[in-house]
Amino acid sequence: MQAAVLVAPLAALVLLTGTIRHAQASPEYIQSEQTAAGSVEDAPESSEHAFKLPTPVRVITELADLLFESSLDLHLRNYYFGRQRDASPTIEAWAQGAGLQLATPRWKDRINLAATLYTSQKLYGPADKDGSKLLKPGQKSFTVLGQAYLEARLYRSLSLKAYRQRIELPFLNGNDARMVPNTFEAVTLFDFSGQRFVYGLGQTWRMKKRDATDFISMTEAAGIDGPDRALTTVGARYTFANQANVAVVDHYNRDFMNIFYAEGNSRIRTRMGMGFQFSAQYANQRSVGDQLGGDFDTDFLGAKLAASYRGLLLTLAHTSTRNNAGMRNPWGGSPSYISLMIRDFDRAGEDAWLLGLSSDFSYFGDNAFSGFINYAWGDTPDNGADASPDESELDLTLDYKPGTGVAKGLWFRLRAAFVDQDGANRKDLRDIRLIANYDFSLL
Repeated sequence: MQAAVLVAPLAALVLLTGTIRHAQASPEYIQSEQTAAGSVEDAPESSEHAFKLPTPVRVITELADLLFESSLDLHLRNYYFGRQRDASPTIEAWAQGAGLQLATPRWKDRINLAATLYTSQKLYGPADKDGSKLLKPGQKSFTVLGQAYLEARLYRSLSLKAYRQRIELPFLNGNDARMVPNTFEAVTLFDFSGQRFVYGLGQTWRMKKRDATDFISMTEAAGIDGPDRALTTVGARYTFANQANVAVVDHYNRDFMNIFYAEGNSRIRTRMGMGFQFSAQYANQRSVGDQLGGDFDTDFLGAKLAASYRGLLLTLAHTSTRNNAGMRNPWGGSPSYISLMIRDFDRAGEDAWLLGLSSDFSYFGDNAFSGFINYAWGDTPDNGADASPDESELDLTLDYKPGTGVAKGLWFRLRAAFVDQDGANRKDLRDIRLIANYDFSLL
């Protein structure tokens, strides 16, 4: 199996753990990890999030210094999640979580190791209010070694990373909107040597979901009761001289499905201080081989326009999904421009629109506050096999994250989401999420 992993013609693309400072009207799997943006330069898209340059690693020459020069960081998260659903039981939980991360320096600029132990401990969680994904099913606390990998620098910026790791790609990502992210058992090879062209490839064979401790095959993670199949991926991004960029990613899961994703982004800054962003995306999903998940072929198109000025960012977006089938997201969050806290707005035949407003409040000087509002609505067929209720979603997020002083490392977040459906059988949803993060170094 190990040999097959290394010679696979396609493979699971780049894992990048470096964070981007701001996000707004980006897909929810990115927004859940970032504070609000005040300009188009600070609002990353899926491919920009995936292909961000890795954080520099300290270098040592003596193997005896490996432990003494290692870092040990603790990431604490206190999380309350409450969801009310029409004609369905309420979902509610409160938990305290942590991620303990050990990372070694790079020996002779060649090899380094890293591992992260995650835990989520129940503070409140009635059995009849299960389903928050903060805890294991049954409202149970859990602890898991989510990351444990070796990274080898082969040549210049060409690096190989093996075993348990985070991946941040369209349709294959941590989706860290709860207590613990998705993590994957994979081999990835990525190259940032080129100033404009970057690429990655590898293979992912098992996944640990956000509310689980076991790593399971990629087909089992997709809900398929059948043979285990690894996920292979290849992807690349090219940045032009004017900083516009295009990217493609392809995931292939033998006998289940192939996912192709393409994205383009361009930004303009005027002399008056205004910024404009133009983005477009396309995704196709289709069954392959033995069609373990059924016979399907669908795609979606998206376009986005954003404008910023003096700490305010306004975003307009539209997506359209083909009638044949809705999009599937078994291995992480959707890259759709209209992927929000609860809905992705990518059901079969759905046309969706989004209006978003974000601010880092820089107009009032340096401060720790930021926030954003997103409102989206989707229109689906009224008749036929693809019929479903039209619906809208309103998301509100307010952040407090000091960058200096004694409170540095703290991040308080208040989030709320409201889904309203049309029709006699409507099922409205209401989400409240209170999150407190605190990061600090032990070594």
